[in-house]
Amino acid sequence: MAGGTVVLLAAGGGVAAAAKARSGGDGDSAKQGIGSAAVAKGAGKSPQPSKKPKPGTTTGPTTAPTTAPPTTPPAVDKDNVRIPMAGYETGFYSGDVVVDAAHGKVYLTAGKNTKDVVATDLDGGNPHSIAQVDGGAGMTLSPDGSKLYVAASAGSWVSVIDTTTYETTGYWIGRTDGTNTCPRDVALTAGQLWVAWGCDNAPAGVGRIDLETRHYELNVTVGDGSVRNLVSSPALLATVPGQPNVLLVGETDSLPAPLYRFEIEDNLLVLKATGTTDGGAVAQLAVTPDGSEVIVPSGAPYYHQVFRTSDLTPAGRYQTTSYPNAVAIRDDGLVVAGVNGSYEDDLWIFRPGGTEPILTYEFGHLPNDVTWAYHLQDGALALHGNRVYALTDQLSEPGMLTLRIRELPE
Repeated sequence: MAGGTVVLLAAGGGVAAAAKARSGGDGDSAKQGIGSAAVAKGAGKSPQPSKKPKPGTTTGPTTAPTTAPPTTPPAVDKDNVRIPMAGYETGFYSGDVVVDAAHGKVYLTAGKNTKDVVATDLDGGNPHSIAQVDGGAGMTLSPDGSKLYVAASAGSWVSVIDTTTYETTGYWIGRTDGTNTCPRDVALTAGQLWVAWGCDNAPAGVGRIDLETRHYELNVTVGDGSVRNLVSSPALLATVPGQPNVLLVGETDSLPAPLYRFEIEDNLLVLKATGTTDGGAVAQLAVTPDGSEVIVPSGAPYYHQVFRTSDLTPAGRYQTTSYPNAVAIRDDGLVVAGVNGSYEDDLWIFRPGGTEPILTYEFGHLPNDVTWAYHLQDGALALHGNRVYALTDQLSEPGMLTLRIRELPE
C-alpha cells in the first residue's frame, strides 16, 4: 500500500498522415494483399519474405520536358491514414484505440517503446502527438470526456490527458522496491480507477486508484476469502453496462487464458465467477450493450468466443477464421470481429447472434505500395456510429501504423 504523486508532463508536437486503400470484403478477385500467415499469441510467427520492390520510376529526356505528362498530386486518403509512431516495433503492439465522440477525437497508443499518444479527428485528419507517455497501452475516458486515462506500460504511471488542452499529468503506482509495475489497462467504475498491471515475466495484478485522495493499492483481488492477488499475467479490463459494481478481467499472457468476474465490495474486487478461453490469450474484451455477454477473441480457436457476464459460462460463438484478435460492438449490438490474417478478410461483421457475416473487409496493401500484407493489431479496434477504426502494421515498417476507417451498414 502506497501513495501517489503528480508530475506535470509536456504535450508534444504533431505527426503526418497519408496513403489510401480500398476496403474489400466480398472475397472476389479485387481483394488486396498477400503475406505470410500470422499465428496465435504464444506461438512463433513464420518468417516473412523480404519486402517486394516498388515499381521503378521512368523519367523522360531532359531535352523535351514539355512532352512529359503533367503530374497530379494524389488525392487525400481518408480511409487509410498513415500514423508515424516513434519507437513502435512491428510484431509487439500492445496499444489501444479510443473514440472521444464529444470532442471529435480518436486516440491511438501502440505500447512497448513508444513515447506518444496520437490524437486525430474522427476522419483521421489533423494528427497530433501528445508526448511523454511511456509505452501507452490501454485507455479509458472519464464519464464527462474531459480526461483520458492512459496506462503507461513502460514504467509505473497512469497518465492523465486533458482532452481540451492536451496537458498531461499522472498518477504514480510504483512498488516500494522501485521496480516498475508496467500498467497494461485501465477502467473506471464504482468511483475508482482500476489498473491491470504486470511487466514481462514478473508479478501481475489488478489495483485501484482513488482519484480524489491519490491513494492507491496494487493488489485488490480476493478469491475464496484466503487467496489474494489471483491475476498472474498482465490483463485487460471491461466494465458492464448497468452494473457499476462489476469488473471483468482477462489475462493476456496465459494459454489458455483465465477470465474473472469480480464484484466490488469495500474497495476490494471479490471473485464471483471464473471462465477460460478455449485455447489462446485474451486480445480484447467487448461487452454487449445490454450487459449480458462478453465477446473474447483469443487467437485460437478460430472463432470469437461468447461468454455470459453473469457466470462466465460459454454462450455461443461468432465463426470467423484463423487468429481472432479484436472485437467491437455497436450500440445496436452489431458485432465487428477482427482477425490477424494475411490471406483472410480482416473484419467480419455480424448481426447480434448471427451465424454468418453480413459483410467482410480486407486490409490489403496501400495503393502504389507493393508490399506484403498488413495485419490488424491485437485489440486495435473501436466503433463510433457507423464507422469502424482499426490499426494495422506491416512487418517491414517499424515506427509506422495505418489507421483504417471503414463505414458499416445501417
